[in-house]
Amino acid sequence: MKLKIGLITLQPGWKIILKQEGLNFEEISLDDPANVDDCSVLIINEQIYQQQKKHLYSFLKNGGTAIINSKIFANFNNLKLHSKTIKYCIPNTKSIFADIGLIDFYTRFHWLKSKEIQYLDSNLKIQFQQIGKGYLLLLPFDVNSLILNTDVKRKKILVDRKELPSEIVAKVSKGKIRQIISRCLQFLHNERKIPIVQLWRFPNNWQNLFMFRVDTDFCSTKEATALYELCKKHKIKGTWFVDTVSRGTIQHVYCKMPNQEIALHCRRHLVFPDYETNKENIENGLSDLQVEGIDVTGFAAPFGEWNENLAEVLEEKNFQYSSEFCLNYDDLPFYPVLNQKNTSVLQIPIHPMSTGRMRRSHFFETEMWKYYKAYIEECIKIGSPIFIYHHPSHGNLKIIEKIFDFINENKINVLTYQEYADWWKKRGKFKFKINYNDNGLSCEIDKIPEDIFLRITKQDEFALVGINKKINLKDLNWQKIEKLKLKSNLKRIRKWHWRDALYNYESKKGKKNK
Repeated sequence: MKLKIGLITLQPGWKIILKQEGLNFEEISLDDPANVDDCSVLIINEQIYQQQKKHLYSFLKNGGTAIINSKIFANFNNLKLHSKTIKYCIPNTKSIFADIGLIDFYTRFHWLKSKEIQYLDSNLKIQFQQIGKGYLLLLPFDVNSLILNTDVKRKKILVDRKELPSEIVAKVSKGKIRQIISRCLQFLHNERKIPIVQLWRFPNNWQNLFMFRVDTDFCSTKEATALYELCKKHKIKGTWFVDTVSRGTIQHVYCKMPNQEIALHCRRHLVFPDYETNKENIENGLSDLQVEGIDVTGFAAPFGEWNENLAEVLEEKNFQYSSEFCLNYDDLPFYPVLNQKNTSVLQIPIHPMSTGRMRRSHFFETEMWKYYKAYIEECIKIGSPIFIYHHPSHGNLKIIEKIFDFINENKINVLTYQEYADWWKKRGKFKFKINYNDNGLSCEIDKIPEDIFLRITKQDEFALVGINKKINLKDLNWQKIEKLKLKSNLKRIRKWHWRDALYNYESKKGKKNK
C-alpha cells in the first residue's frame, strides 16, 4: 500500500498544512479508481458528482478512509445541516484533541445530526461514519479559508494570575487547526492499522529546537551590547532584527558580533498599508546596513504586522524568510499565499509573548520566569519548536539568562533563523514516496539525505529514523506520544476586559507618534 494523501483539489490552505506536516500528497481525480486506491487517506475538499461519489464509496467500503467537509457531504446526500457561528471552541476533555486547548475559529460551523454519524468530538462538531470497512471523517469548518485568513485580534494568554498579558496576533489559531488535521489523519491511519509517515520537523533526529529572536527597536548601544555579551557567555546564536536608525549602534555592536545573525527590522518602526511606503522603508533600512557592509536575508516587521503589500516588497527584495505573529504564531514554518500562489519568502512563526508585554501587565520577574519555564517545558514534552523573542530595550536580562541556562541544561539545539530557513527549504524540496507492506516500509528516493529524518507514528507511539530504502518497523526505537496536561478555565482568556480597550488605544497611539 502507498502511504499517500490524495486531494480532490490542491487548495493552498491544505497544501500549507500538509507541507508543514511533511506528508506525501498529491492532487488526484475520483474518476481514476486505480489512483484513488493507492491513497491511505482521501481529502474531499470540493463538490463531487454522483459517479465520483460511487467511486468514493467503493473506496471506503473496501477499507479506505477519507476526510470531507460536512457541507459537501450534506449536499450530495440531500441532508439537512445544523449551522452556528463559532468564535472559539474547547475540545471535549476525553477526545483525541483535548490537549490542544482553546482554538480560535471565527467562522461558521456546519454539522449533521444522524444516528449513523458519530462524534469524534462533540464540541468541535467533528464527526465520522463507518462505511463498509472504511471510515469517513466530517469536518464542520472550511480548512482552506481558515488557514488563509489574515485578520488580527488582541488575545490574552492564560497564566495563573488575575491580570493576563495580551498581544495583537493572528485572529485564527492556524497552528492549532494544523494540529487538528494532523490528529484526524492519525485517527484514520490508526483505523486502517497502518502507520503515518512524515518528514521530521527538525534536522536529524533532534527532539527540539531553540531559536532566539532579538527585535532591536529603540534600544541603546549599551542595551544591545549587554544582551550580546549574554548570548556570547551562554553560546546562544541569536538572530538580531535591526532597527537601523542608530548608525552608531550598527557600527559599534552589530558589525562586531561573530556567531550572531543580523536581519532587518525597519528604519521607521511601522508597517504601512500601501506598497510604495513599505518599499521605501525597507530600502532605506537595507541601505543603512549595506553602508556598514552588512547584507541580510531575513526580516521581521514592526509590531508583528503583515499585509500583502509588505509581502510583495519582501519577495521583490529577495528576502529568504520573515516572521510576523499577526499572520501566524506558535506554528511551523510555511510559505504564505500572495496573489493566489505561495510567496518565496518563508514565514517562521514566533511565540508572541515578550517580557515587555508581561511587564505591561505588572508581572514580577519571578512570574515571567515561571511563564517561560512552563512554555519551554511544554515544547520539550510534545516536540514543538521553542521560538522566543526579546527587546534589549526592555531589560529583564536575568530572565533571558535563566532561559539560556535552561536551554543549555536540557541540551537543546540552537539555530539562527537563516540556518533553520535553509534547512526547512531543503526539507520542502525533498521528494519521497513510501510503500507499506508486511510491517515494513520501502522508500522511493533518488538520494538518501543526511539530515532529514522520518517520523513514523502508529497508534500512540512514534519513532524517528533516518531515511533509507528499506525500514523494518520492528527494529525501531518506539517512544510514547506525550500529551499536555489539560488546562482549566480556558474561557477566561477570551472574556473581554477593560484593559483590552486600553491596550488597543495605547497601540494605536504609539503608532501615530512614530
